[in-house]
Amino acid sequence: MFTEKMITRSLRWAMSGLLGATVSTFALADTAAVISNMATGEYKEEGSTVVQTSRSNLVRTTIIPTYSFTLTSDNTIDATLNQTVYFNHVLTNTANAEDTFTLGAVTNNGAVALSQIVVYLDKDRNGVPDSDQPVTQYSLNAGEAVALIVKAVVGATGAVGAGGSLKITATSAQSGVAAQSNTDTVTITDKAVLSIRKSFNKDIVVKDDEAIVRLTYQNMGTESGEVNITDVLNLAELTYVPGSEVWNGLKLNPANNAGDDQVGINYYLDTDGKTVRAKITNVPANAQGYIEFKVKVVKGTPGQIPNFADMTFDHDKNTVTPGLTAKSNTAILEIKPVYGVVINADASTASNVNDIDSRGPLATGSTVLFNNWVWNTGNAADRFNLTMGTHNFPAGTVLEFFREDGITPLFDTNGDGVVDTGYIKEGEQLPVVVKATFPKDYIDTANTLFEVKPVAQSIADSSKTDDVTDRVTLFQNDLSRIVDLTNDDNTGLGNGNVSKGTTAAWKNLSGDNGKTVTFPLQVSHVGGLATSYQFSADDDGVFSTLKLPAGVSGVRYYETTDNCVTPPVKEISSTRVLKNGETQTYCAVVSLDATAATGTVDIYFRVTSSELPAPNAQNAYDTIHNSISITSKNSQGGITLDPDLRGQIAPGGTITYTHILKPWGEQVLKATDTLTVTNDQQGFITTLYFDKNDNGTLDAEDVLMTDLSAVPSATLTDKKPVRIFAKVENSSLGTVGITNTSVISLSDGSTVLDTATDITTIATSPVRLSKLQAKDDDCNGAEEGSFTTGVLPITKNADGSGQCVIYKLTVTNMGASDIGRFTFYDATPEAMVMSKAPVCADCDAASITAPAVGQSGEIKGSVPAVKSGASHTLEFGVKYVGN
Repeated sequence: MFTEKMITRSLRWAMSGLLGATVSTFALADTAAVISNMATGEYKEEGSTVVQTSRSNLVRTTIIPTYSFTLTSDNTIDATLNQTVYFNHVLTNTANAEDTFTLGAVTNNGAVALSQIVVYLDKDRNGVPDSDQPVTQYSLNAGEAVALIVKAVVGATGAVGAGGSLKITATSAQSGVAAQSNTDTVTITDKAVLSIRKSFNKDIVVKDDEAIVRLTYQNMGTESGEVNITDVLNLAELTYVPGSEVWNGLKLNPANNAGDDQVGINYYLDTDGKTVRAKITNVPANAQGYIEFKVKVVKGTPGQIPNFADMTFDHDKNTVTPGLTAKSNTAILEIKPVYGVVINADASTASNVNDIDSRGPLATGSTVLFNNWVWNTGNAADRFNLTMGTHNFPAGTVLEFFREDGITPLFDTNGDGVVDTGYIKEGEQLPVVVKATFPKDYIDTANTLFEVKPVAQSIADSSKTDDVTDRVTLFQNDLSRIVDLTNDDNTGLGNGNVSKGTTAAWKNLSGDNGKTVTFPLQVSHVGGLATSYQFSADDDGVFSTLKLPAGVSGVRYYETTDNCVTPPVKEISSTRVLKNGETQTYCAVVSLDATAATGTVDIYFRVTSSELPAPNAQNAYDTIHNSISITSKNSQGGITLDPDLRGQIAPGGTITYTHILKPWGEQVLKATDTLTVTNDQQGFITTLYFDKNDNGTLDAEDVLMTDLSAVPSATLTDKKPVRIFAKVENSSLGTVGITNTSVISLSDGSTVLDTATDITTIATSPVRLSKLQAKDDDCNGAEEGSFTTGVLPITKNADGSGQCVIYKLTVTNMGASDIGRFTFYDATPEAMVMSKAPVCADCDAASITAPAVGQSGEIKGSVPAVKSGASHTLEFGVKYVGN
């Protein structure tokens, strides 16, 4: 039994039979939230087997609030004069944002007056006002609903059959939203007037709970009558539990349908197992009673279980006239969400039995991918924040969360600043990759077991957390990575084997001054960490100032496929990315100055990686000692400004080149000789400095120069080399791929004595992936307006359908070399489904995969190659399906 709030005997329950809108268990996207999305791509540089990743810019979409609501529904009842009547309504916020509603009820029209009209809340849905306090304003979150009860007193005069009505109105606080109203009508009768009210003995339930149903009936008329009550259960939500049936305290038999099982009532559960029937022989005037039975909750998902009863009754004891009907209020049982989470290393079950993912051993500087799964063990859809928790990885380790492909990063979908899973349905899981990239200068010598404990935390219930252990070890061999630079005849084999014997060159080539000589050089890489090696040359093997040998005006490096037999044409500054055991041959083309004297000069070549560990720096580079025998074809003197140099900077960056100015033969330098610079691209500035302290480094002591007046006269008289720095700055944050040519000219009056050319390229990555978005309000697959990287606001259309967005992914090869296959990766964002299938003119048709229209998931497509300077695009559309 349960305690029921007593009501006055004059109470007349007028029931509308509403099923009532249920409260949303979750919103796919919070109003005004920002939905973030990023594309990624994979590619290999030409000739390399190393897969590299490119990320696009982040694009953001905001959800604009749209406001709407419903008020249901009209009621028509019979009543006697002077009777207090009650009408049931449900107010539902169907918008995607919170709203506040002003409530009111007034007499409408009719011959019978209705007075003392007030509105009450019935939040527990038991058909009884929650309090005696009227409500005039109420706020609802998106998707929420509340029951309302309107009370009115029927006038003292009026003929049988006459009527009167009232109107209840709800008005949104948001401008532009039309008010809603219901009309409640009363018809005067002098016969039996019966009502029925339904309630449960509890409000909140979980699956397998049992609840008692009470059906309270009352006759407010002047005649007695026979009453038939029917209550139909939804067996997907509630089932009947026999053994607890009572009528006004008397036990009932639900199986007895042959006749009365108590004097005055025939009660039974029908053969369909869901329909409860009761026939009460007579309900006297001004009498009331109740029936109780028990139900079991079989629904497991959160939400409301609405249920109502029907009544037919003989109001006038006349078998010729039809009986009247009434519905009860819609009573509610609410299943509250229960939240839970497990994160583990097991794709098959949501348990903590398999809770460790072990990897290794790996080479220092490697990237390791751990496979974890986040399970929603609650009964409602939920999102889960992801953090790394505790770990003992070395400082500088990069730890990141990715989707199952290990490429697409996870985002913060609820705006709390923490990466999360997005919504996962109850009982389902999301594969998550934890990526750990070790510092490239770290070596482990203690056989350390590195562990990180990723944590998943319910966003709906922050008390629900779980963690998993991801562990890995590193190789303990300090020499696990090494580079070897050799000549094409394999001389110089072995890292650190610089010279033949102690001081001799491994290889000597002959060349005439003013010509070039070419050294085929071979780079071999051993070790788990893939890396590239930069090229350089020096006169003494120290490489602190990168001075070239006397008589050498410059060194340039080229790709080759035939050991430099064919004159090379494709200039490079480093090897491609080399994996363990891979080798690349390149051509070092040495330019001999036209004024170079006859003689033999030493030249040292070096390859260097910045990615190998500092404690073993020798393994990060290798040097080989060669020499050149120069034959002079003239005895003329001259002046040289060497060498011509190349470099790369980031947008807005700076680079400093070092040049040597030297007179030869009979030529001399004069203090009046002038230096000028021209740049062929806007936004570049080149400034010249004299190395006053002769330390090979541009510092505060060095002075600006536009002529040679800053050079000591003794240096000019003695024909000593003059070191000049050329500082090239990009002042305009230039576009990646722009190449600027700086020409430095030394002149004596109008006569140009010599020039040096520096070529500077703005570069960050050889491949740029960009993502743009455009609105498609009507979802016809065509963009409305231009594509943008800016925040794009979307909402719902007037018909309630979500608007669409079209994404355009563009890959551009900014590098000088072609790349092989490029694969686009993307996914439908939170609260979005596919609206337009991917379109990619240059993609292999078989490579394009995507969810069906109306579904969510990952999008992929591949172009077979991206040539230098070329671009390719992939487009697809998504539709907003959130609140």
